[in-house]
Amino acid sequence: MAEQEKKLPDIIPEQLAEILAEAVTPVAPPSTRACALKSRVMASISTKISSAVMTIKATKGDWITMIPGVQKKILNKDSSTGMQSYLLRMQAGATLPAHEHTADEECLMLEGDAMVGDIHLSTGDYHFALKGSRHGSVKTQNGCLAFLRSYEATG
Repeated sequence: MAEQEKKLPDIIPEQLAEILAEAVTPVAPPSTRACALKSRVMASISTKISSAVMTIKATKGDWITMIPGVQKKILNKDSSTGMQSYLLRMQAGATLPAHEHTADEECLMLEGDAMVGDIHLSTGDYHFALKGSRHGSVKTQNGCLAFLRSYEATG
């Protein structure tokens, strides 16, 4: 029996199946059934939409101290890829040590300014560092807030 079931798709050639499918006249379900189906589909869509959207208000979320004067707030993290988006907040006079990038990193300066090695960044500036690149320390005289996106450092 199982062997016969495996052969069923081969009984009718694909072209004949298409012709037969086109020859069938569609029948509308009763209105009560149509409404029930529509409600189920819409509920499914709205559940998927609401779970596909995330908002973190500026006053919410946890700031993690990396080193004195430098904090990180993770906004989104994909555990399957390690990609993360986060805010980096540096208090006036804070310094991040020179470092090598273990992954490509994007940075958008939202407030304030900082020196990334010998590059001056101010509000609205975008900075991209390739994996394997190294730059001098990051220093801010007056403080800053930046948005960064990169893969989480491993090991």
